[in-house]
Amino acid sequence: MRKRTTFNIQHATGSRGFTLIEAVVSVSVFAIAATSIVGVYLSLQRLNQASASLNALQQNSRFISEDISKIIRNGRIDYSRYPDGQAPQPSATDLYLVDKDGAQIWIYRNPTSEALVLDKLGIGSANFSSNEVRIKDFRVYIWPSGNPFPGGTEQPTATLYLDLESNVNARDKTRMKFQVGLSTREYLE
Repeated sequence: MRKRTTFNIQHATGSRGFTLIEAVVSVSVFAIAATSIVGVYLSLQRLNQASASLNALQQNSRFISEDISKIIRNGRIDYSRYPDGQAPQPSATDLYLVDKDGAQIWIYRNPTSEALVLDKLGIGSANFSSNEVRIKDFRVYIWPSGNPFPGGTEQPTATLYLDLESNVNARDKTRMKFQVGLSTREYLE
């Protein structure tokens, strides 16, 4: 008959489990790693939100400048709608234009909604800026202040100044100031 031998695993390996110090060290290493991972994740989230805010500002400023540029270049500044036929100097808060089809256009900042509004008289109005952006300031510098036609020596120009603020991230208000100079295609005869 065979004799059965019992073998005690605990004594053979020589280990009884983790000591308190080993447990504290391993928990500390895990806590440091978890904190680092969470910190990197939060930094990436903030960077993503800042990037989205800046992207919204750039898209809106590009759209506004391209669209107004198209209207001004293909149309003209409507001096007759300013008081006494003279654009306020040094700047105006309203831009009056006539597009290529002869329609009167009024571009202004709505102080309530903080949006840039394009109002085509007789047709209706629409926000020029998206809901992601607030227009904090809108000014137009028009030169010359009065209609140079007929007999003038200046080509009409309008310099647009916009101060935009992003709505994308409520914690971080990203702002951008934007300026563009535009001239009409009206030429002196």
